Amino acid sequence: MSVTRDDAPLYLAKYERRRAEPVAPLEGTDDEPAFVLRARERATLRALEELDRDTAPPGRTEEFARETVSPREQFPGEFRKRITTSIDVRLIRHGQTQGYVTDGALTPLGRWQAHRKGQDLAKGLKEGMTVKFPHAPTARATETADGVRSGVLQALSRYGIRDVEVEEPYPHEAFKNFQVWAGGREVDVTAAFQEFAQIHEGYQRFGVGDRPGWITEMNRFYRVLQAGGDPITVWLTQPLFYFEPPMIVVRRHWEGIREIVAASGPNTAIYVSGHSGPIRAVAASAVGHDPGEPNNTEDVRIKVYEDNEHAVLTYRGRGLELEIPTLATPSWYA
Repeated sequence: MSVTRDDAPLYLAKYERRRAEPVAPLEGTDDEPAFVLRARERATLRALEELDRDTAPPGRTEEFARETVSPREQFPGEFRKRITTSIDVRLIRHGQTQGYVTDGALTPLGRWQAHRKGQDLAKGLKEGMTVKFPHAPTARATETADGVRSGVLQALSRYGIRDVEVEEPYPHEAFKNFQVWAGGREVDVTAAFQEFAQIHEGYQRFGVGDRPGWITEMNRFYRVLQAGGDPITVWLTQPLFYFEPPMIVVRRHWEGIREIVAASGPNTAIYVSGHSGPIRAVAASAVGHDPGEPNNTEDVRIKVYEDNEHAVLTYRGRGLELEIPTLATPSWYA
């Protein structure tokens, strides 16, 4: 028996309820326009809602909740002038993959995600621009870069945007996934798992000999994954002797960005296809807390200024101006 509903969907009902509520006008300033003040009000409400959830982490306070949801992206006059001459960089997580225990390709959904991402990005391109597609040297990142480029080309034709130079994708070592020191070699964390699985099975089966340190850390890392947890959080927050440290990965990514920007003209868009861990670390180092795992083909947006020393980084509605960290050269980076 079919039932016909004539009530509004929940999302529409909420929208209509908000529209009906009286809204007091807000007086903005040059530094904080009215839309920013409204965004801060909404962020406060979201923070309070977060505290009411049963799943809220212990020790959560209203101040912390507000800090992690409040928008920071503000564009006063001088700020906007610098942004108009900046180069647009996107750090894009690869599409859905067939798995992480090997360097697997994308699923059909993952290929569609990459193609659709390219279509969306093409809407921001203008005549006379150049688009570059560097990517991490893995199968899933390579396929993502190919899909994004294909989507850009299709959308440019559809929207009638002409004279845009769309370059071929190419691998770039700066954007590789974080590495593991496995048996005396630096390898991608996925490749390290394959070697780990073979060696660890022997220890589990025969129980003889001492386990190498990297085997112990890999076991800890993947047990979190198998238990339904988030191993990237382990990498970001715990000292791991055999894993490439997050800040080194962040520095590597910024070095790659600065190198490509320096070799590019002003009207350039750079779409980097890479991996969630490094992208998340870049965002966390900028905004001051871990904003969470990027979804497939979600991006961190970076607008690099003309001086190639400063940038604006935006992720999930939070953005801020920063000095590119590779300009600092303390002894521990030697």
